[in-house]
Amino acid sequence: MPKQSRIHSFLPRTYGDLKAAVAALIHGAGGETQAAGHCRVGKSMLSDYANPNRDSVHMPVDVVLQLERAAGHRAVTEHLAAAHDCVLVQLPSRPSSDIAWYRRLAQMGKEAGDVFEKAENVLAESGDIDSETAPHLLQEVDELLAVVAELRAAVRGRLTDGA
Repeated sequence: MPKQSRIHSFLPRTYGDLKAAVAALIHGAGGETQAAGHCRVGKSMLSDYANPNRDSVHMPVDVVLQLERAAGHRAVTEHLAAAHDCVLVQLPSRPSSDIAWYRRLAQMGKEAGDVFEKAENVLAESGDIDSETAPHLLQEVDELLAVVAELRAAVRGRLTDGA
């Protein structure tokens, strides 16, 4: 089991924050020590990239690419896409002719239910979605959008003209 990232464990994180995305990426690559083995920088530099108190120090894009490949997820790239009001979705390398349509629809329903549940909880507590509660609801909305985009790609793959 990989050791949890030191920087990841004790600094405050906010969903939607670039430093939090960097910390999640480093953690996903096994923490600073293991992540350093996948890129050209050392563990102390990786720690600085994730440290919210080092706001002028940011991870170079080649390091992001190396670590996202090693981690198997795109925490920083997804954060950047969201900052541009976009949703990044990994498309299948080959469209499957045996799509589990009901499973995809059920997943979309589950994610939509999560959005409704989170919104209901937030509104029941405060009566409004404010700057403190919005990040939690936004995370649920982003997860729903990703599932919808995946379903869209699958349906689009069934078009006869490939358009």
